[in-house]
Amino acid sequence: MSHGRATARPITVRAGLAAIAAVALASCASVGGTPATPSTTVATTAPASSPSAAPSSSAVTGSSTASGSASPTSSSPTTKTPAPIAGVPRSAPLTNAQMIVTRNQDGKNDLYVIDATTGMVGAQLTKDAPGSQWPTMSPDRSTILYAQTSDHGIELRMMAADGTGDRPLVTSDSEFCQNPQRPAWNPVDTAEIAVACRSGDQDKLALISVDGTLRSTINTGFPAFDDPTYSPDGKLLAYWASTTPGEHSGAIYVQPVNGSEAPKQVTTPGARANDVDPVWSPDGKYLYFRRATEDASGGSTAQILRVNADGSGLTPITDGTAFDNDPTVSPDGTQLAFYSNRVNAAGNNDGQIWVINVDGTGLRQVGIGKPGHASGPPEWSRR
Repeated sequence: MSHGRATARPITVRAGLAAIAAVALASCASVGGTPATPSTTVATTAPASSPSAAPSSSAVTGSSTASGSASPTSSSPTTKTPAPIAGVPRSAPLTNAQMIVTRNQDGKNDLYVIDATTGMVGAQLTKDAPGSQWPTMSPDRSTILYAQTSDHGIELRMMAADGTGDRPLVTSDSEFCQNPQRPAWNPVDTAEIAVACRSGDQDKLALISVDGTLRSTINTGFPAFDDPTYSPDGKLLAYWASTTPGEHSGAIYVQPVNGSEAPKQVTTPGARANDVDPVWSPDGKYLYFRRATEDASGGSTAQILRVNADGSGLTPITDGTAFDNDPTVSPDGTQLAFYSNRVNAAGNNDGQIWVINVDGTGLRQVGIGKPGHASGPPEWSRR
């Protein structure tokens, strides 16, 4: 994950956290080559981050379930409430209508709650953060895990859903995971987190415990990859990957969490396009992701697409007229939220969060009622 700028319209876009707000959109290229045989390496050491307290923030206000018509292709799987996770900061869970977003207000980037039903900006969860954040949440929606960017690198932090108990989990100079990227939370083994670790020309996919210790690593066979996301049954990870070291985008692949099989390619972006930001539908049938396309003049647009988990049935969700990225699925699977530079309610191209039904209807902007603009991806449910 980094940030660059789409030539077509001004917006900060993600293609790698390590180069946040500093690199231009990378040249688009198709991904080829055969990855090496995967393996899972069990950790022999387990360095832990020391916790530190942080100030509390305003309590999160509950709200009703998000509105919006369901798509004929969507399904709302029956789920049971996940058990509480031991050893993590917890609070009352976020409702299914609430998402977490980094917003820039008065030149400061902090995490806020946004209500998808009313569109209103709610509680501020962090205070005077050093840069944008990349959040996910626990399966029970009571804990937030996020990648915090700063001038000193990237670290993983954890806090309760109301912003209390904020503490470091994996530091930027961690021995086993330098510069951790956006994390994912296993919905079945809820003590496990997946994260891409970026150091030099070889990224590493690490599975860590919620106490910040290393469990194991997975050999993807790729030098560059990011954006891991767990399937609902906890058995598969999807991510983007590239055979070119140092890349910040590629094609979407799926691989067993236990590393028992080689990754399988499920998208083929083409010579002037690239894919990132995969996320599973709640029923495990689909992957939603962002595809950026460069035109002959060097301008870029990006749209949200859906593909069946086996790589068939590629379907556009957004229209491709702006730079749409970072999709996240509503807990009931009927809607998506995403970050975009499309013309907003103020009549400019400042980044804002938009919600759309999974059949492509009902597009609307959220994040209203307070000054500022979105400066990072939304997270509506766990990755």
